Order: sequence, then structure tokens, then C-alpha cells
Amino acid sequence: MSNIEIVIVVEGKTEQTFVRDVLAPEMSHKGLYLHAALIGKNGHKGGNICFERAETDISKFLAQRTDTYVSTMFDYFRIDSEWPGYQASSQQTGATLTAGDKAEALEQATHQNMITRFPKCEAETRFIPYIQMHEFEALLFSCASTLASKMEIQEPVIKGILAAYANPEEINTCPEKAPSKRLKVLKKGYRKVVMGKTISKAIGIQGIRKQCPHFNDWLTKLENLAS
Repeated sequence: MSNIEIVIVVEGKTEQTFVRDVLAPEMSHKGLYLHAALIGKNGHKGGNICFERAETDISKFLAQRTDTYVSTMFDYFRIDSEWPGYQASSQQTGATLTAGDKAEALEQATHQNMITRFPKCEAETRFIPYIQMHEFEALLFSCASTLASKMEIQEPVIKGILAAYANPEEINTCPEKAPSKRLKVLKKGYRKVVMGKTISKAIGIQGIRKQCPHFNDWLTKLENLAS
């Protein structure tokens, strides 16, 4: 099995740490070597996730080497309204439209945009966009007992939150109840980067995949590159 290198453009330190310290070691056993690249120029890394910034970084990594793949890990919660497919996705309503449906619509539009804008970069096969629904912290709700233990709170509190949703990726009734906001309320002094790594590592990638279908679909696409 040949080794596959994948650059993942991420939006912040939390995602960068997760990819580097939790996801990359797991995927390396399958011949996939992940490299997390924080969006933006030196001195202006992370922050606002507008498509112009993302497009610049994605195209740069596609052009640098023809033997690598490029992916993304951006929170739906933070991308701007000018993102390809955002308006169409946000206007769709109804019980049948899941978080995964919205993410896939954005990913398809993003993919098509890169194919059209950069025809010489083989974006059709080398670019695998991923939009996290609704934000990274949703993944931490994949195991109520582990999250409760690491946060030092009662497990029924976590289960009560999960009971209202089909899966952790659906948690985001409104901005005030986004996963990260909920964690900050539950744990005074909650630290995104450190706790994000600790909790996700304790749950394990396979545990997260079982509870988060869109996240699992993304990793399946990456794994297919090695077959």
C-alpha cells in the first residue's frame, strides 16, 4: 500500500491540534498521512472563515505538489454567507434536511468552484472538502460518559442535551446553544484547544465515527484514496 499525503486546511488551533494529535495518528495506520495547515497568512492565521481566504490556501496547496491531496475542516457555524452553496443551503427547510445534507450541499458547491477556478490543479480528484456540522465541539458529544468524566459534570446533563437530537452533529438549535457555548456553560474555564484534544482522544476516532455520520463519511472518502 502506497502512502498518501493529505493537507487539511483548518480554521483554528483547536482543529489543528485535533488533526495533528488525534486524527493523524489514527489514519497513519492506513497509509494516510495528514498535515494540518491553519488558514491564512503568517501573522493572520485562523479567525474569519471567508471563502476568499479558503480558496487562496486550497489552491496554493493544490499547486505546490501534484502528488498530494487537499481537504478542509471548517465549522459551518463560522463560514460566511458568501460561501459557495451557503445561501441555497440556508434557505432550505424541513424535517428531512439533516445537518449532513446541508454540509454536503456546501461541499459539492465548494468542490465545483475549485474545479472551475483552477482547472490545471486536478481539483476534481485531489480536493476533498469537509464542512464540520455545526462545529468541532459537536464531536465531543459522541460519548456522554467520557465527556461527563473529562468535564467533571453529571452524565445525565449530557444525555439530556443529546436526547433532543438525532446525533451530535445536529446540536445547534441557535448560536447560543452551539456545542462550544454549551460546554462553556457546563464547565467554567473550559479551554477549547486542550479539552478538545483530551476529550476527543479519550473517545477515540472510531467512537466519534459511530455517532457522527458526516464525519464518518469524510474519513471514508479519505480512506478510499488508499485503495
